[in-house]
Amino acid sequence: MHPTRQRTDANRSEQRLFTAFEGMSGRDDWVVITGLAVGQHVAGLSGEIDVIVVAPERGILLIEAKTAEHVEYRDGEWFLAKNPAPTKNPFAQLDGARRSIRHFLKQRELLRGDEPIARLVWFTNLGRWQFDNGTPHDFTFFEWELGWSDELSDPGALVEKVLAEHCAWFGESENIDVEPASLTAAHATAVADALLSSFTATASASDRRRARLIDERVLLEDQELVLELLETNRHLYFDGPAGCGKSWLVAVAARRAARAGRRTLLTCWNLLMAQSLRDLVGESTFDIEVADLNAVMLRVCELEANPDGATDHWYRHELPELTLAALREHPERGGFDTICVDEFQDVAGVPLIMDVLRALCLGGDPERSSFVLAGDAGQQIMRATGERAEPLPAARELGAGIVHVRVRRNCRVAPRLLRAVRGQLGRQNDHSGDRMSSSTPGALEVVNVSEGRELPALLTAIKALRDEHDPEEIVVLSPFGEQSSLVGRFLAREPANKEERLLRDLLTGERAITWRSIFKHKGLDTAAVILTDVSPAAAAWADEHDLSWNDLLYVGMTRAQYRCTVLRSEGAPWRGERDAAIAAVVPPRAGVRTVGAGSSSAAAAAMARMARPTRGE
Repeated sequence: MHPTRQRTDANRSEQRLFTAFEGMSGRDDWVVITGLAVGQHVAGLSGEIDVIVVAPERGILLIEAKTAEHVEYRDGEWFLAKNPAPTKNPFAQLDGARRSIRHFLKQRELLRGDEPIARLVWFTNLGRWQFDNGTPHDFTFFEWELGWSDELSDPGALVEKVLAEHCAWFGESENIDVEPASLTAAHATAVADALLSSFTATASASDRRRARLIDERVLLEDQELVLELLETNRHLYFDGPAGCGKSWLVAVAARRAARAGRRTLLTCWNLLMAQSLRDLVGESTFDIEVADLNAVMLRVCELEANPDGATDHWYRHELPELTLAALREHPERGGFDTICVDEFQDVAGVPLIMDVLRALCLGGDPERSSFVLAGDAGQQIMRATGERAEPLPAARELGAGIVHVRVRRNCRVAPRLLRAVRGQLGRQNDHSGDRMSSSTPGALEVVNVSEGRELPALLTAIKALRDEHDPEEIVVLSPFGEQSSLVGRFLAREPANKEERLLRDLLTGERAITWRSIFKHKGLDTAAVILTDVSPAAAAWADEHDLSWNDLLYVGMTRAQYRCTVLRSEGAPWRGERDAAIAAVVPPRAGVRTVGAGSSSAAAAAMARMARPTRGE
């Protein structure tokens, strides 16, 4: 649908048609254009078409939407009560628009002349049972060119019916060629593109990006109502699957606390996620610290950096112990009134990290501070399966009487993409609904790649996404880190041919496309994602390290907001052996996986390394 969001100035009939077509399913190759201004009108200075439906293999339908308390047609004259122009002939409006479109498309050599272009006047508030046709064979229009409120429940069926009736009648007429098959899918797309690009401002990838950011911000800001409803509660835990705006809620809660004069910490485990939180909070003159937990602990200990080659033992044991000792001696290095933690599942149940969070409270006493936490038990890819913990009980250990807030409405991922990801991975729907329009463009493409063709497939995928997105909106992700990933191994050698030199330039040039591991990108959003190294070897690596391969793929794929391309090697599973064993015992859910081998310190060390970004990640 174009546009993907309803116009604010649309009248009631146009709103009803938009809602009806937005909910239409099973016709993914159709194009529906609403509120199209006709600047190149052949019968007047300008005009507007309420809805245009371009249906491949069927035809083009122009729709005029009407809401009227009473409709009367007598002696060739129309009267629509309570309309701005009650005596205006709606079919005359459509005829003028049809001539304009035919003229415009013929000028651009996009019409052969036999494509059906039908018309429909749709009374969205009147039922067919209210229609009393005294002249069923009127000379000026057909009864099948009238639509009623009864048909809003299945707009696709009405469109198909009108186009079929149009083709049946005019197919028998002399000197008129009607051939719906001439409107192929490619031809229909070209027609729709011409209408959109000519009757609206031509948008670049940057323009589309700005428009998307505005839409996304509106959806997220609506979520702030949740905080207003809960502002009298000291401790909050936001629990929800990917795409529900949890990070936004935590960031806004931190900003509000700081604005109220409370010393505030906004933190998480992932360094890149901390930068994203800084961007959400923006510049502030209030007493608020936004940093990853590792940076917080280094500051408290007055250390410049982590030791070279630091292992998981340093991050989860040695540094936290040093931090606790420093806070006992210098409590002013903590002393936060409010502590906000995003991606809480990454640290939930890690004893020393939990102790650090308590020690950072005002006076080192959790009873004197407030906690705002956000997490998703189903995204614990930073831990081996046997080391996972339920975030909610851990949250309750921090703040007595913490309020569990379930956030379930998707407001970040295009619904079509989210449905495709869940279907591909065989995961249940944990979302209660979508705040984004269901017609928002979004797609999942799984490309089967034969051995040795991974780099050409990556280049092709990048080129395809560059048509719609700026380089800054694309990220290449891998289950592996810098040295083992497809991109890492490729950039470690010299390019072998022209295509490889082009790929290297795309990945390292002035506006380079970002590439990193799934672990480092966890919690972040990107318009388009390309997932590489989806191979039997990677699935086996996940099983060997006691990781959920299915969860890893889910986190990687749901980093995309609109487009996700998966480069899948032959034989690569969607579930690892460990996932399959778990699914056989526990029905799939967005929760904690507890079946499997015990803890894996090697896996934990690998996750810790992958969470610390370096160039190219």
